[in-house]
Amino acid sequence: MTDLGDKSSSYNLSTSHGLTVLDRKVGSEVLEVFDGFSNETYRNVHVLSLKPIMFSRESTGPLEIFRLSFEAAGYIAARHFNERNSSILPDLGERLVGCDIKLSYEMANTMFNRLVALKALQEAATRPDTPLGAVLQPDQWKPRPTVINGPASSTVSLAVASLAGVYEIPQISGTASSTVLDDKARAPFFSRSYPTNQADAEALMIYFKSIGVTHFGSIYSLDAYGSSFGEAVNTAATKHGIVNYFTAYEIGRGMQPFIESLQYLKSTQVKYFFGIFDVGIPVEDGCREAHRQGIMGFPGYTWILTESESKITSADFSLDNETEADIAKAIHGVGVLLPGITTHPVLEQIMTEDFKTDRQLQEGFVNAHQPNLLHFFDDFNFSITTLLPSIYAAMVYDAVMTAGLAACDQTERFFSSEQLLMGIRQQAFDGATGYVSYNNVTGTRDLTGLRYAITNVIIAPDNQQLTPGRIRFNPTTRTAIEFPSRIVNLGHGPFIYSDNTTSVPEALPHVDMDMNLIPLGVQGFGWGLMGFIMVLSASCIAFALHYRSKRAVASAQPAFLVMIASGCLVMATAIVPMSLQEPIPASGLDIACMSQWYLVCLGFCVSFSALFCKLYRINKLQLRASQFRRVQVNVKDVLFPLVIMVGLNLVVLVTWSVVDPLVWERETEHSRDRFDRPTSSIAVCASNSQTLEKLFGALLFAISFVALALANWESYKGRKLPTEFNETGRIAMSMFFLIEAIIIGSPILLAAQGNPTATFLVKAMLIFCTCLAIIGPIFLPIWSLQIRREKVKLSGRASKSNPTTGETSDVVTTVTAQRCPTS
Repeated sequence: MTDLGDKSSSYNLSTSHGLTVLDRKVGSEVLEVFDGFSNETYRNVHVLSLKPIMFSRESTGPLEIFRLSFEAAGYIAARHFNERNSSILPDLGERLVGCDIKLSYEMANTMFNRLVALKALQEAATRPDTPLGAVLQPDQWKPRPTVINGPASSTVSLAVASLAGVYEIPQISGTASSTVLDDKARAPFFSRSYPTNQADAEALMIYFKSIGVTHFGSIYSLDAYGSSFGEAVNTAATKHGIVNYFTAYEIGRGMQPFIESLQYLKSTQVKYFFGIFDVGIPVEDGCREAHRQGIMGFPGYTWILTESESKITSADFSLDNETEADIAKAIHGVGVLLPGITTHPVLEQIMTEDFKTDRQLQEGFVNAHQPNLLHFFDDFNFSITTLLPSIYAAMVYDAVMTAGLAACDQTERFFSSEQLLMGIRQQAFDGATGYVSYNNVTGTRDLTGLRYAITNVIIAPDNQQLTPGRIRFNPTTRTAIEFPSRIVNLGHGPFIYSDNTTSVPEALPHVDMDMNLIPLGVQGFGWGLMGFIMVLSASCIAFALHYRSKRAVASAQPAFLVMIASGCLVMATAIVPMSLQEPIPASGLDIACMSQWYLVCLGFCVSFSALFCKLYRINKLQLRASQFRRVQVNVKDVLFPLVIMVGLNLVVLVTWSVVDPLVWERETEHSRDRFDRPTSSIAVCASNSQTLEKLFGALLFAISFVALALANWESYKGRKLPTEFNETGRIAMSMFFLIEAIIIGSPILLAAQGNPTATFLVKAMLIFCTCLAIIGPIFLPIWSLQIRREKVKLSGRASKSNPTTGETSDVVTTVTAQRCPTS
């Protein structure tokens, strides 16, 4: 047990000391005092502590234990300072060597009310001078305050700060966090051992970003604390690019404004919320109403509460199993944003153990309260009531120590309030909350060495419900946000959410993305077109092979006919990769993107290159015949141009595939939901570089155009050949159909961009028409001629078998070259 020393070591903490004021100076509230019991002379610094231990003067109990514990921590700090007890501040004794300052401690109840707090300060600040030489008992010792500790809330602190500025009394709070208090025009003498709300807001945004939260809702009260905190959160959210749907409610009008704010949060459809409740709405009531609105305590919804709701993280917090089960369900899975400070073990021991048994400690603490508060302790039993050693209690401890250390650092014996204020803002020491230092302009605690934590509150398992009929909780710190490095460290297991899972819920409702997939019926139609061309091409190939010895086919060069039909067949198969889409894996779709170009370009090039070679061979034979020369031109002799064309296509396609291949990706469209998320997307095949994509496309188009132009040129050269060998008309007809398809299809294809179904249909129809434009004019005349000859042949056979019909013969038109005269 910590040795607190005898009660006689503190002037106002005893019931038997006689205190005499020996000296004072104008402009200073420091008193030189003689302690008649210990025969000590010292300088007295009087601390007026303003804390809400009750909600009203008329209350008969119970005391507000959570904040009563703040007072206890401040009282312990005053005792330790007076005793030079270094159990919490290791270098306290060393720093106070030669210092004759001692602290007297007086506690007043603010009841969370600005007017009550202002009245208490006014009464204390306007007390008459303590008569020099008069011997006073401790219960009579009420000098004017040298420094103010508190109040607890930011709203009351701001009001007190204004009046403290008028009286020029330094004020230091261990719990007020509003950024408004940094405004020295409104709070000129204010300092605090607690960091500002800007730090809380920054820590919250760092945490939200670490779990992928992009949108959240926040609710705050329209008072000094809530408004400044809400503004800080909004500023931090904007800085980090996180969208904050915030709403504020008026205080003093009951629950209705709060309910309306919750209804607004529900309408936003976000899944994460940050709650800044005022003292007029207890955390139990706030959580219950949020649960009724269906946005707290349900799967998918996550709440982070502020330090003002930190009572739910205390070890003794519990709820009634019958009347408050809905509150327990709401609280289960919430997080509480707090400074990540571990309660000092010595302070924890004093508050939870020593206060239960140390009679002098109990009496000194009670008697330090103003006389009008003593009746609250008539039935108070320290032995069965456990004070709460929260981080706020530790902050109050450091606040009181800061005031004492600043007083000891003064060089003038009767220093002024301005000198004490500057001394407070220049302090730096290792205290109950770690390293403590201040901004020397605002007086707010510096973030150096400070960290924040997200404490996860969940219902304790059944075997830990020690009190029958009560629901207890297990608060566990899961996440630490460190300053200034701003690193998020996870520990003590993952965060447990309201649905008892550890999977981080989505920050927004699921978006039903319109993938703009090609309907199966449209795919089937495209496959039907492909099937028709494939059957037609295969039939043409079979026809050319079957009738290759017949003059109609032989004169059309069956080898080239097969290549022309094969090219169309290959082109038609491109419809398959064009129709592919999810759920086929992305790797397969990437292959489909490039294979479309391979199939279309190679198929088209093979068809027209074969047509060119076919015409080139005929024209070469005709040229030799016109020169009265006998020559034999084999198929392989004219295949070189076809090989060149196909080879060029392959070189370009393979280079494209290696350098910057087309890949399957989804592009979002302009349609957005209320969270600016795309609601539809289209699938496209694209290269990383649009320049390279256009370059390779242009090269392939140029190669295909050359094949087309050469075929047309050879056709034009053979325009005077006999009809059986003259394909100028056929190619002209083919070109007419092809150009017509391109003229009609290209604008439609451009207009269909952004509509995958329409784009697929137009592409499939273009391939279909291109193949028909090639096969139709080339094969139909040959097919028709062969059918006519088959009919003539059949009719000739019939006439031979019937003598009355006379004799006919099969007339075949031939082209013969005149022989050259023999030399």
